[in-house]
Amino acid sequence: MSQQNQFLTSVANVRLFDRLTNELILNGKTLLNSSMTQAIQTQAIHAGKGSKKVYELNYQKELTFSIEDAAFDTAYIALQNGTEINHQLAEYYTDEIILLDAAGKGTLAETPIGMVHVEQLNGTFTQYTPTGKEISVPALAGKEIQVVYAVQEMMDTIEISADSFPKAVRMELNVDIRSNNGKTGEVIIEVPNFKPNGAVEISMTHEGVASSSLAGSSLADKKGNYAYIKLRNLSEEKVQFTALAANPSHVVLDSTVVGDSQRISVLGIRGAGYSNVLLQNTDLTWTSKDSSIATVSADGVVALGASSKVNDQTIIEVTDGTYSEKIIVDIV
Repeated sequence: MSQQNQFLTSVANVRLFDRLTNELILNGKTLLNSSMTQAIQTQAIHAGKGSKKVYELNYQKELTFSIEDAAFDTAYIALQNGTEINHQLAEYYTDEIILLDAAGKGTLAETPIGMVHVEQLNGTFTQYTPTGKEISVPALAGKEIQVVYAVQEMMDTIEISADSFPKAVRMELNVDIRSNNGKTGEVIIEVPNFKPNGAVEISMTHEGVASSSLAGSSLADKKGNYAYIKLRNLSEEKVQFTALAANPSHVVLDSTVVGDSQRISVLGIRGAGYSNVLLQNTDLTWTSKDSSIATVSADGVVALGASSKVNDQTIIEVTDGTYSEKIIVDIV
Protein backbone atom coordinates (compact mmCIF):
# COMPACT_ATOMS: atom_id res chain seq x y z
CA MET A 1 0.00 0.00 0.00
CA SER A 2 0.96 3.68 -0.17
CA GLN A 3 3.57 5.16 2.17
CA GLN A 4 1.34 8.18 2.93
CA ASN A 5 -1.04 8.24 5.89
CA GLN A 6 -4.16 6.20 5.21
CA PHE A 7 -7.45 5.86 7.06
CA LEU A 8 -10.18 3.24 7.26
CA THR A 9 -13.31 5.28 6.62
CA SER A 10 -17.06 5.00 7.06
CA VAL A 11 -18.84 1.63 7.36
CA ALA A 12 -18.55 -1.50 5.28
CA ASN A 13 -20.83 -3.03 2.71
CA VAL A 14 -21.77 -6.58 3.67
CA ARG A 15 -22.52 -9.59 1.48
CA LEU A 16 -23.78 -12.91 2.80
CA PHE A 17 -23.60 -16.11 0.74
CA ASP A 18 -24.99 -19.61 1.19
CA ARG A 19 -21.99 -21.80 2.05
CA LEU A 20 -23.24 -24.77 0.02
CA THR A 21 -24.66 -23.16 -3.13
CA ASN A 22 -22.69 -19.86 -3.05
CA GLU A 23 -25.97 -18.01 -3.74
CA LEU A 24 -26.09 -14.38 -2.62
CA ILE A 25 -28.48 -14.14 0.34
CA LEU A 26 -28.08 -10.48 1.24
CA ASN A 27 -26.30 -7.44 -0.18
CA GLY A 28 -26.30 -4.71 2.48
CA LYS A 29 -25.24 -1.25 1.31
CA THR A 30 -26.98 0.97 3.87
CA LEU A 31 -25.20 0.00 7.08
CA LEU A 32 -25.28 2.30 10.08
CA ASN A 33 -22.32 0.55 11.66
CA SER A 34 -20.19 -2.55 11.24
CA SER A 35 -17.56 -3.81 13.62
CA MET A 36 -15.15 -6.70 14.13
CA THR A 37 -13.85 -7.61 17.59
CA GLN A 38 -11.18 -10.15 18.47
CA ALA A 39 -10.91 -11.41 22.03
CA ILE A 40 -8.40 -13.83 23.56
CA GLN A 41 -8.65 -15.51 26.93
CA THR A 42 -5.46 -15.40 29.00
CA GLN A 43 -4.17 -17.15 32.07
CA ALA A 44 -1.20 -15.55 33.81
CA ILE A 45 1.36 -17.62 35.71
CA HIS A 46 3.06 -15.82 38.61
CA ALA A 47 6.04 -17.26 40.46
CA GLY A 48 9.16 -16.41 42.45
CA LYS A 49 9.81 -13.57 44.86
CA GLY A 50 7.24 -10.85 44.49
CA SER A 51 5.06 -13.26 42.49
CA LYS A 52 6.37 -11.99 39.18
CA LYS A 53 4.46 -12.72 35.99
CA VAL A 54 6.65 -15.32 34.28
CA TYR A 55 4.29 -16.80 31.70
CA GLU A 56 0.98 -16.09 30.00
CA LEU A 57 -1.17 -18.78 28.44
CA ASN A 58 -3.33 -17.65 25.53
CA TYR A 59 -6.38 -19.66 24.52
CA GLN A 60 -9.95 -19.48 23.24
CA LYS A 61 -9.57 -16.81 20.58
CA GLU A 62 -12.93 -15.52 19.32
CA LEU A 63 -13.79 -13.23 16.42
CA THR A 64 -17.17 -11.52 16.61
CA PHE A 65 -19.01 -9.20 14.24
CA SER A 66 -21.85 -6.73 14.66
CA ILE A 67 -23.79 -5.21 11.76
CA GLU A 68 -26.67 -2.72 11.77
CA ASP A 69 -28.47 -1.86 8.55
CA ALA A 70 -30.61 1.27 8.25
CA ALA A 71 -32.84 -0.52 5.73
CA PHE A 72 -35.42 -3.02 6.98
CA ASP A 73 -34.65 -6.36 5.39
CA THR A 74 -36.47 -9.57 6.34
CA ALA A 75 -33.37 -11.55 5.28
CA TYR A 76 -31.74 -10.55 8.59
CA ILE A 77 -34.63 -12.09 10.57
CA ALA A 78 -34.53 -15.27 8.50
CA LEU A 79 -30.75 -15.59 8.97
CA GLN A 80 -31.05 -15.18 12.73
CA ASN A 81 -33.59 -18.02 12.81
CA GLY A 82 -32.03 -20.38 10.28
CA THR A 83 -35.23 -20.40 8.22
CA GLU A 84 -36.25 -19.48 4.68
CA ILE A 85 -38.61 -16.75 3.55
CA ASN A 86 -41.63 -18.55 2.09
CA HIS A 87 -44.11 -16.88 -0.26
CA GLN A 88 -47.44 -18.36 0.74
CA LEU A 89 -51.10 -17.66 1.44
CA ALA A 90 -51.34 -16.07 4.88
CA GLU A 91 -53.89 -14.27 7.06
CA TYR A 92 -53.68 -10.86 8.68
CA TYR A 93 -56.11 -8.46 10.34
CA THR A 94 -57.15 -5.14 8.85
CA ASP A 95 -59.41 -2.38 10.10
CA GLU A 96 -61.43 0.28 8.34
CA ILE A 97 -64.31 2.68 8.84
CA ILE A 98 -67.42 2.17 6.72
CA LEU A 99 -70.76 3.99 6.45
CA LEU A 100 -73.89 1.91 6.99
CA ASP A 101 -76.97 2.78 4.93
CA ALA A 102 -80.44 3.40 6.33
CA ALA A 103 -81.00 -0.36 6.54
CA GLY A 104 -77.75 -0.90 8.46
CA LYS A 105 -75.90 -2.50 5.54
CA GLY A 106 -72.32 -1.71 4.51
CA THR A 107 -69.62 -2.93 2.10
CA LEU A 108 -66.13 -3.90 3.20
CA ALA A 109 -63.00 -3.24 1.13
CA GLU A 110 -61.89 -6.90 1.34
CA THR A 111 -63.59 -10.26 1.70
CA PRO A 112 -63.31 -11.29 5.37
CA ILE A 113 -62.10 -14.66 6.62
CA GLY A 114 -64.45 -15.57 9.47
CA MET A 115 -66.33 -13.08 11.62
CA VAL A 116 -66.21 -9.26 11.46
CA HIS A 117 -65.64 -7.33 14.71
CA VAL A 118 -67.82 -4.19 14.82
CA GLU A 119 -67.32 -1.38 17.34
CA GLN A 120 -70.49 -0.53 19.25
CA LEU A 121 -71.53 2.85 20.61
CA ASN A 122 -70.12 2.01 24.04
CA GLY A 123 -66.68 1.19 22.59
CA THR A 124 -66.96 -2.60 22.82
CA PHE A 125 -66.75 -4.92 19.81
CA THR A 126 -69.40 -7.39 18.68
CA GLN A 127 -68.90 -10.12 16.07
CA TYR A 128 -71.07 -10.29 12.95
CA THR A 129 -71.23 -12.83 10.15
CA PRO A 130 -70.55 -11.22 6.74
CA THR A 131 -72.01 -12.24 3.39
CA GLY A 132 -69.11 -11.90 0.99
CA LYS A 133 -68.03 -8.28 1.45
CA GLU A 134 -71.39 -7.24 2.84
CA ILE A 135 -72.22 -6.78 6.52
CA SER A 136 -75.53 -5.89 8.20
CA VAL A 137 -75.77 -4.09 11.56
CA PRO A 138 -79.36 -2.71 11.80
CA ALA A 139 -78.76 -1.24 15.28
CA LEU A 140 -76.13 1.15 13.84
CA ALA A 141 -78.01 2.12 10.65
CA GLY A 142 -76.84 5.37 9.08
CA LYS A 143 -73.69 5.56 11.19
CA GLU A 144 -69.96 5.36 10.46
CA ILE A 145 -68.55 2.31 12.19
CA GLN A 146 -65.11 0.82 12.72
CA VAL A 147 -64.67 -2.82 11.75
CA VAL A 148 -61.80 -5.27 12.24
CA TYR A 149 -61.57 -8.53 10.29
CA ALA A 150 -59.09 -11.11 8.92
CA VAL A 151 -58.19 -11.39 5.24
CA GLN A 152 -55.95 -13.67 3.18
CA GLU A 153 -53.34 -12.92 0.53
CA MET A 154 -49.98 -14.20 -0.75
CA MET A 155 -47.18 -12.85 1.44
CA ASP A 156 -43.53 -13.47 2.28
CA THR A 157 -43.60 -15.36 5.57
CA ILE A 158 -40.88 -16.16 8.11
CA GLU A 159 -41.64 -18.85 10.66
CA ILE A 160 -39.92 -18.35 14.02
CA SER A 161 -39.85 -21.91 15.28
CA ALA A 162 -38.93 -22.86 18.83
CA ASP A 163 -36.45 -25.44 17.55
CA SER A 164 -34.85 -23.66 14.56
CA PHE A 165 -31.46 -21.99 14.98
CA PRO A 166 -29.09 -19.93 12.79
CA LYS A 167 -26.94 -21.59 10.14
CA ALA A 168 -23.42 -20.54 9.24
CA VAL A 169 -23.02 -18.44 6.10
CA ARG A 170 -20.06 -16.95 4.22
CA MET A 171 -19.68 -13.25 4.87
CA GLU A 172 -17.68 -10.56 3.11
CA LEU A 173 -17.21 -7.02 4.41
CA ASN A 174 -15.82 -4.29 2.16
CA VAL A 175 -14.66 -0.91 3.47
CA ASP A 176 -12.72 1.97 1.90
CA ILE A 177 -9.19 3.13 2.66
CA ARG A 178 -8.65 6.83 2.00
CA SER A 179 -5.83 9.36 2.18
CA ASN A 180 -5.71 13.09 1.53
CA ASN A 181 -5.64 12.20 -2.17
CA GLY A 182 -8.93 10.28 -2.05
CA LYS A 183 -9.67 6.57 -2.11
CA THR A 184 -6.48 4.52 -2.26
CA GLY A 185 -7.73 1.02 -1.56
CA GLU A 186 -10.16 -1.32 0.11
CA VAL A 187 -10.09 -3.67 3.05
CA ILE A 188 -11.95 -6.89 2.29
CA ILE A 189 -12.75 -9.11 5.28
CA GLU A 190 -13.81 -12.61 4.25
CA VAL A 191 -15.37 -14.85 6.90
CA PRO A 192 -15.83 -18.40 5.51
CA ASN A 193 -18.02 -19.55 8.42
CA PHE A 194 -20.02 -16.77 10.05
CA LYS A 195 -22.53 -18.03 12.62
CA PRO A 196 -25.27 -15.52 13.58
CA ASN A 197 -26.05 -15.49 17.30
CA GLY A 198 -29.82 -15.66 16.81
CA ALA A 199 -30.62 -12.35 18.51
CA VAL A 200 -33.50 -10.41 16.92
CA GLU A 201 -34.76 -7.01 18.01
CA ILE A 202 -37.23 -4.85 16.11
CA SER A 203 -37.52 -1.51 17.87
CA MET A 204 -40.49 0.54 16.69
CA THR A 205 -40.76 4.04 18.13
CA HIS A 206 -42.81 7.06 17.14
CA GLU A 207 -39.78 9.21 16.37
CA GLY A 208 -37.47 6.61 14.89
CA VAL A 209 -36.93 4.12 12.08
CA ALA A 210 -36.49 0.41 12.79
CA SER A 211 -33.13 -0.93 11.63
CA SER A 212 -32.00 -4.49 10.88
CA SER A 213 -29.20 -6.00 12.93
CA LEU A 214 -27.01 -9.06 12.68
CA ALA A 215 -24.40 -10.21 15.17
CA GLY A 216 -22.44 -13.40 15.53
CA SER A 217 -19.03 -15.01 15.54
CA SER A 218 -16.66 -16.88 13.24
CA LEU A 219 -16.20 -20.63 13.19
CA ALA A 220 -12.79 -21.97 12.16
CA ASP A 221 -12.54 -23.20 8.55
CA LYS A 222 -10.68 -26.30 7.33
CA LYS A 223 -7.38 -24.41 7.60
CA GLY A 224 -8.10 -23.44 11.19
CA ASN A 225 -8.68 -19.78 10.28
CA TYR A 226 -11.52 -17.51 11.37
CA ALA A 227 -11.20 -14.82 8.68
CA TYR A 228 -9.01 -13.39 5.93
CA ILE A 229 -8.23 -9.67 5.74
CA LYS A 230 -7.25 -8.61 2.23
CA LEU A 231 -5.82 -5.21 1.31
CA ARG A 232 -6.67 -4.12 -2.22
CA ASN A 233 -4.43 -1.36 -3.55
CA LEU A 234 -6.21 0.97 -5.99
CA SER A 235 -3.38 3.49 -6.33
CA GLU A 236 -0.74 3.30 -9.06
CA GLU A 237 2.00 2.70 -6.53
CA LYS A 238 3.59 -0.75 -6.55
CA VAL A 239 4.12 -2.91 -3.50
CA GLN A 240 7.28 -1.67 -1.81
CA PHE A 241 10.21 -4.11 -1.45
CA THR A 242 13.48 -3.85 0.42
CA ALA A 243 15.33 -6.48 -1.68
CA LEU A 244 14.99 -9.34 -4.18
CA ALA A 245 15.86 -12.96 -3.41
CA ALA A 246 16.40 -15.58 -6.15
CA ASN A 247 15.71 -19.26 -5.64
CA PRO A 248 18.05 -20.94 -6.31
CA SER A 249 20.80 -18.36 -6.05
CA HIS A 250 23.34 -20.86 -7.43
CA VAL A 251 22.59 -22.87 -10.58
CA VAL A 252 24.60 -25.88 -11.73
CA LEU A 253 24.14 -27.03 -15.34
CA ASP A 254 25.40 -30.33 -16.76
CA SER A 255 27.38 -29.87 -20.00
CA THR A 256 26.69 -33.51 -20.93
CA VAL A 257 22.91 -32.98 -20.91
CA VAL A 258 21.67 -31.35 -24.11
CA GLY A 259 19.53 -28.32 -23.32
CA ASP A 260 20.02 -28.61 -19.55
CA SER A 261 18.12 -25.76 -17.89
CA GLN A 262 16.56 -24.54 -14.67
CA ARG A 263 13.83 -22.04 -13.87
CA ILE A 264 14.52 -19.33 -11.28
CA SER A 265 11.90 -18.03 -8.83
CA VAL A 266 12.22 -14.53 -7.40
CA LEU A 267 10.78 -13.26 -4.12
CA GLY A 268 10.20 -9.63 -3.23
CA ILE A 269 11.36 -9.04 0.36
CA ARG A 270 8.97 -6.63 2.10
CA GLY A 271 10.59 -6.43 5.53
CA ALA A 272 9.50 -7.18 9.09
CA GLY A 273 5.82 -7.92 9.59
CA TYR A 274 5.24 -8.92 5.95
CA SER A 275 5.60 -12.22 4.17
CA ASN A 276 7.66 -12.33 0.97
CA VAL A 277 5.92 -11.99 -2.40
CA LEU A 278 6.46 -14.38 -5.30
CA LEU A 279 7.04 -12.12 -8.31
CA GLN A 280 6.08 -12.78 -11.91
CA ASN A 281 9.24 -13.58 -13.87
CA THR A 282 7.92 -11.83 -16.97
CA ASP A 283 7.63 -8.56 -14.98
CA LEU A 284 11.39 -8.64 -14.31
CA THR A 285 14.42 -7.95 -16.48
CA TRP A 286 16.91 -10.81 -16.92
CA THR A 287 20.49 -10.48 -18.19
CA SER A 288 23.32 -12.99 -18.71
CA LYS A 289 26.89 -11.70 -18.32
CA ASP A 290 28.03 -14.26 -20.91
CA SER A 291 25.29 -15.82 -23.02
CA SER A 292 27.81 -18.18 -24.65
CA ILE A 293 28.09 -19.93 -21.26
CA ALA A 294 24.46 -19.61 -20.08
CA THR A 295 21.39 -17.92 -21.51
CA VAL A 296 18.34 -16.69 -19.66
CA SER A 297 14.84 -16.26 -21.07
CA ALA A 298 12.32 -13.52 -20.32
CA ASP A 299 10.52 -15.86 -17.94
CA GLY A 300 13.64 -16.74 -15.93
CA VAL A 301 14.76 -20.05 -17.43
CA VAL A 302 18.57 -20.44 -17.33
CA ALA A 303 19.98 -22.80 -20.00
CA LEU A 304 23.33 -23.98 -21.37
CA GLY A 305 24.98 -21.56 -23.79
CA ALA A 306 26.17 -22.59 -27.24
CA SER A 307 29.87 -22.65 -26.21
CA SER A 308 29.59 -23.73 -22.58
CA LYS A 309 32.11 -26.25 -21.22
CA VAL A 310 33.15 -27.80 -17.91
CA ASN A 311 34.35 -25.34 -15.24
CA ASP A 312 32.84 -22.31 -17.00
CA GLN A 313 31.10 -19.81 -14.78
CA THR A 314 28.92 -16.74 -15.39
CA ILE A 315 26.38 -14.58 -13.62
CA ILE A 316 22.67 -14.00 -14.32
CA GLU A 317 21.30 -10.71 -13.08
CA VAL A 318 17.60 -10.03 -12.44
CA THR A 319 16.07 -6.65 -11.58
CA ASP A 320 12.68 -5.07 -10.99
CA GLY A 321 14.02 -1.65 -11.92
CA THR A 322 14.93 -0.73 -8.34
CA TYR A 323 16.53 -3.77 -6.77
CA SER A 324 18.64 -6.51 -8.34
CA GLU A 325 19.84 -10.00 -7.51
CA LYS A 326 22.68 -12.08 -8.94
CA ILE A 327 22.59 -15.83 -9.65
CA ILE A 328 25.89 -17.72 -10.08
CA VAL A 329 25.89 -20.32 -12.88
CA ASP A 330 28.48 -23.13 -12.88
CA ILE A 331 28.95 -25.62 -15.72
CA VAL A 332 29.97 -29.14 -14.74
